Formats: sequence, structure tokens, C-alpha cells
Amino acid sequence: MTGSALRIIGACGLGLALALSWPPARAACQAEAQGDRLQGLSPEGDLILASGRAARLAGLRLPEAPPFRDEAMAWLRAQSDKPVQVQVIGRPDRWDRLPVRILPADGGTVPPDWAGHLVQAGLAMVDAGPDDVFCRPDLLPLEALARERRLGLWTEDRYKPLDVNQSERLQERTGTFVLVEGRVRSIGERKQRTYLNFGGHWAEDFTIIIPRKAWRQMLDRGWSAGALKGRRIRARGILQSWQGTAFSVVIPDMIERLEDDRLPR
Repeated sequence: MTGSALRIIGACGLGLALALSWPPARAACQAEAQGDRLQGLSPEGDLILASGRAARLAGLRLPEAPPFRDEAMAWLRAQSDKPVQVQVIGRPDRWDRLPVRILPADGGTVPPDWAGHLVQAGLAMVDAGPDDVFCRPDLLPLEALARERRLGLWTEDRYKPLDVNQSERLQERTGTFVLVEGRVRSIGERKQRTYLNFGGHWAEDFTIIIPRKAWRQMLDRGWSAGALKGRRIRARGILQSWQGTAFSVVIPDMIERLEDDRLPR
């Protein structure tokens, strides 16, 4: 693919992301970039910068196992000692790692940044992780394109979205990060959390648990129970065994609509 074509895809992807995603807190996402270099890489994929800071690429999750994890790690190691611009876009996590966006020092836009390269090559999945604010909605359409083209990890069934009705497969993936797709059957709004139910037996089927703060953010943007009930969505998180299977969504961007009928933004 030519550089021009990649630039067009990048521009279209960013436009789509802005159209379909909720705007994050801009102050947290528009920090000033500073020059740095990658000095090393931990076995877990953490970045060790020449400035002495420990960091992780914000908005993505590396594959769980070979060969795609190895490919992603090899690409990152190949970037060592190259001058880059590092933008810190959030607070340190509990391991004191800074969530960062890393761009070429020469201002190049193809690939747009390190996370964008890995996601569009099918070597990483989009995941807000522990961040309070999701600053990388532009990664979602890049992932969708890689998934559509069956690039990298998207060639393997273990990474593809699971149907919420496949209860046995969901049980097998307990404890892992998954994408799920299905239609919201009912919604239970409680004081501290809201439950999106995907089956007729709430104690056995899949459920998305949304804490109070995240649900308020959704309500502020028109994503009420009435707007969600009966809609097909895709969501992502770490699957847990809880009255069937479930995971929590604390960043609303981790829920995407799958149908042409538009939900309010």
C-alpha cells in the first residue's frame, strides 16, 4: 500500500472515530510531547525510556501469545534508540507506568504513531485498560479495518469477537480479555451500577456491568436504557465468572454499536 493510501485511510479513520466516539477530557489528552528514546522493553511489553520513565502505549493491549505477541515485541524493540516524541496522556497506573502516545520525531504521519501501527497491522487490540479517560478513539476504526482484512491476530479464532449466546465458549475464556457481540435484551438500573443483560436468564447468561460514574457519562450523551435496549453492540473487557459470565465497562468508548440505526452521541 502506498504512503498516500495510508494517509487517506488514517484521515478517514480519524473522522469515523470522531463521529462515533464520545469526546474525552481534552486537557488529559492534549499534553505537550517531549523528545525521548526507547531504551528497553520489559518482558511484559512495558517501555523503558531513555529519560528514565516507565511507560506503556495508551489504548492498546498486546496479544496474549505467540506468534503475534512476538511480532509486536520485535517491532517495538526495532524502534530502540530512534528519536521520538512522547506525549503523556494520563496518570501513572499502579505500577507507576505512564500512558503515552509515541510519534516519530520527524513529525511523520505514516504510521501515525506506534500504537496506530501495531493496531492497524493486527498486532494489538484496542483496550482502555486502567485509564480514567480514553484518549485514543482513533484506534477503534484502525482495529476494525485490520479485523475486516483478517490481519495478524484477527486470523485466529481466540481473538475474534464472541457471540454472547455461546455460553460454553465464554466460560472457556474466563479471565482473559475478549470482544463480545450481541443484542441487549434487558437493562437493570441500580443505584451504584447498571446491568446490560444479553439473555433471558440473567443468572446464567452474559452481562455487562457499568459502574455509576460510567453510566452517568452514557446518560449525559443520550445512551439511556431506552436507547440501548434491543440494540446490537460490541463490547470489550476482561471476562469474569459472575452469574454466568460478565465484565465491567468503566470507559463508555469500550461499547460500540453494530447497526446502522444511530444511537445518540
